[in-house]
Amino acid sequence: MFFDMHADLWTDNLWEYEKGKSDVIRRKYKDRFIEGGVFGGIFVIYLNTFKDSNPEETFFRSLRAMSEELYHARDLVHVIKNPEDFEKAKSQNKFATLLGIEGLPGIGSNLDYIYLLERMGIRHIGLTWNEQNAFATGQRGDKDRGLTDLGIKAVEIIENLGILLDLSHANDKTFWDVAKHAKKPFFASHSNSRTLCPAMRNLTDDQILCIGERNGMVGMNSYHGFVSDKEDEKNLDTLLNHMEYIAEKIGIDKVGFGFDFAEYYNVPGVDEDEGLKGVYDITEVKNVATALKKRGYSDEDIEKVSYRNFIAFFERIRNGIK
Repeated sequence: MFFDMHADLWTDNLWEYEKGKSDVIRRKYKDRFIEGGVFGGIFVIYLNTFKDSNPEETFFRSLRAMSEELYHARDLVHVIKNPEDFEKAKSQNKFATLLGIEGLPGIGSNLDYIYLLERMGIRHIGLTWNEQNAFATGQRGDKDRGLTDLGIKAVEIIENLGILLDLSHANDKTFWDVAKHAKKPFFASHSNSRTLCPAMRNLTDDQILCIGERNGMVGMNSYHGFVSDKEDEKNLDTLLNHMEYIAEKIGIDKVGFGFDFAEYYNVPGVDEDEGLKGVYDITEVKNVATALKKRGYSDEDIEKVSYRNFIAFFERIRNGIK
């Protein structure tokens, strides 16, 4: 069984609700999760400010649609707020759903909204997607701009509230600014090795080592452009090479998978086909365990990278362990 550390499910959820279609998880994803061996994940609200002229309004529409969907799916989903919720989800045979925000342009410069989000059950925040906003700078922003003064305060609040701090989309300066100011572990939920694939969204060796030293973790991303720049290497085997490369640097206890499947936000026939051979979408996640077994991994280590490492990381954050 797998816990997917990054899924943009609330994007598709908003689109469905705005077409008048509710009960999205039951209609579109329940059977797909089961087929793929996925028992839960970090489901995020993602905002593309390069295409959205009013991200704050879109953000609150997304929150509303998410909240209604959680009501309709209350017999299917258990919202993860604390470590013991994983056992509750398992005992109730529900999907373990951790609520996340991928980028903060939706709150403008309203620092105090982070408290509101935490009260709503949000337990994951990435300061930025690829944009630059009031708090931080993403990969498409000014490379010389990093964490802002407001962003430094945001990091403090996020840590005080026990929310997971995700740096997957931060540009290099933001990453190192956060490393300077953060007091607790942070992670990259869906990033690979920049040494193996030179995409800026991937992590440098020094960033990987920093995350490991700070007791964080890294989730492998299945988007083919972050796996390899060579067509014949855009496959599950190469993705596992990333996992092994990073694990060799920071340990098998600090890696997992944030697949970032495009099925939640791509329009078929319009957007790029982002699927990776061998683990093309959520229904093929089970192939990862099979491939790891073929590489000689023990059942214990497969369970670690599939979900146990993330649960341990979440416990470290919620329990205030540095």
